[in-house]
Amino acid sequence: MERITKEQQSLMEKWRRNNGACSFDYKNKDIILHDGGLFSIQKKKIKLHKIIGYKNLSNGYKQIIFSKKKVVKSEDYYAIVWMRELDEIVDYFRSMKRMLNKIGIKTDIPKMKNAIIRK
Repeated sequence: MERITKEQQSLMEKWRRNNGACSFDYKNKDIILHDGGLFSIQKKKIKLHKIIGYKNLSNGYKQIIFSKKKVVKSEDYYAIVWMRELDEIVDYFRSMKRMLNKIGIKTDIPKMKNAIIRK
């Protein structure tokens, strides 16, 4: 895995100052989107059925078995985007992609042929 150079970091920071709404984690190569920048992140308390086991299926997959009575309290997070701002958000990410590709950071995942994940 290639490291991000100081020159690339300075160009990314310049883009961030001009466009805002995110920050970059150079060590892990992550883009961090903050609440309120492009969208609003909301939290809702929910109850989920407790997982009590797994069942092996004949095709090699596993089926999760849930309890019918026991529940676990959890939190659900979701983002709210105003429909009329969708084109602006898409343009924002396209601009970020152009900047990253221009400075030599790849933004695509190589396609794997016939990849089936089984456990």
